Amino acid sequence: MKRLLCLLLALLLLSLPFAAVHAENEMSEYCVYDVSDILEVDSWNDLEQRAMQLSDQYSCGVYVIILPGFEEYTHYDSDIQKAAPDIITRNDLGFGADRDSVVLLIDSDKGSCAVGSTGPRGGYIFNSTALSELDPSISTDIAFSDYDSAIAKYLDECERLFGYEAENGRAYGYSGEEAQTVSASDPDDMLTDCVYDFAGILTADQKEQLEKKARYLSELYRFGVYIYVVDDYYDVYPSNDVWYACEHVYETDGFGYGSANRDGIMLFMSMSERDFATYRTVGKGYYAFTDYGLYELEEYFLGAFRKNDWYGGFQDYLTYCDYLLDLAEKGTPLDYDPSGENDPTYPDGNDTPRKMTFQEKAMVLTPFSLIISLVTCLIFRSKMKTAGVKTQANDYIAKNGIRMYNTRDIFTHSTTSRTRIHTDSGSSGGGHSSGGGHSYSSHSGGHGGGHSGKF
Repeated sequence: MKRLLCLLLALLLLSLPFAAVHAENEMSEYCVYDVSDILEVDSWNDLEQRAMQLSDQYSCGVYVIILPGFEEYTHYDSDIQKAAPDIITRNDLGFGADRDSVVLLIDSDKGSCAVGSTGPRGGYIFNSTALSELDPSISTDIAFSDYDSAIAKYLDECERLFGYEAENGRAYGYSGEEAQTVSASDPDDMLTDCVYDFAGILTADQKEQLEKKARYLSELYRFGVYIYVVDDYYDVYPSNDVWYACEHVYETDGFGYGSANRDGIMLFMSMSERDFATYRTVGKGYYAFTDYGLYELEEYFLGAFRKNDWYGGFQDYLTYCDYLLDLAEKGTPLDYDPSGENDPTYPDGNDTPRKMTFQEKAMVLTPFSLIISLVTCLIFRSKMKTAGVKTQANDYIAKNGIRMYNTRDIFTHSTTSRTRIHTDSGSSGGGHSSGGGHSYSSHSGGHGGGHSGKF
């Protein structure tokens, strides 16, 4: 029996590298969450099956969440549009490691709804232009409590936008006339300043030079590029994560290029605890600054900040923003390429670090699994040497052991398990770990998303 257990354990350890790779494409158990319990079982099954099929086919989670009052499940208690992606983030829903998703949030008590997206792919396909042109009868049906029809139309719209991207090689809103419409902005709508140093870490000359460069990039690409530094983010917006302070500043202080889309990216720094956050808007922001591109941007400027070289770090930030925006203008935004054949280069000419492919990960992890399996089997084998051979059946009966003369099985009850959508009081909006390394949390809100971490 122990030999069999050893064999099973060895097989399990050998499967670990493959399981780690496939976990990157992991999808949540359900797509339709009816907390209000208003859908019939047959209707729920049909909608769930279709939503899951779209999610798997297009590598982006397609969700429907029906709640009896959304305020209890998010800190955006007055904005259902921002609450939609926030609830997805809080409950770790989404497709793959980046948690790509689109979600229809329905408040059954108020008869209201909102559609939002999370992750680089979700924000790219379901950008602000695409979401603004969804079938308006979806909200009308929900107002009249025709939930089946509304959800079916929502799934139709999701399939249409997925199909557009698959057919044209670019998401709706980023090709032909749509791309020009999204990028069109009035330069008079741009804020005067791009660099804000309320912590006093820059000299007057340094701030002036950074302002000139940030302003130049903003006007060149018609996309706001910002730097915002404070002493303590908690004084700006009390929350458990610096990212929410960054989002608050961007959304409430009128940042962004153009009155319609307010396109832009912001680097927000809080000096007291060495916190930072990056925030880019959906639409053009998600297209130019993919999640992979945003990670590479942070790696590019964090090195200088760890050495307290603030001016050098901000220069690196602006240089890499220029690089990513230029790639997007050429129609080749920086994103992870498993083959490594089309990886662009850093602004200084060095090769961009390439992530390992599935085969490379397996080759690296398999030898370690074999060593662990061998050591485990040898330990089990050494413990088996003390076993002796019994010659009589009585030797296997424990003294004063229990003997059962009559047995029967009696059915008592059944147990049903359900996955809970967490309330605001039961979960946090995200966190980050401290240290000198690159540790961060990802966030998505109603108008944009980004990262937060330590430097």
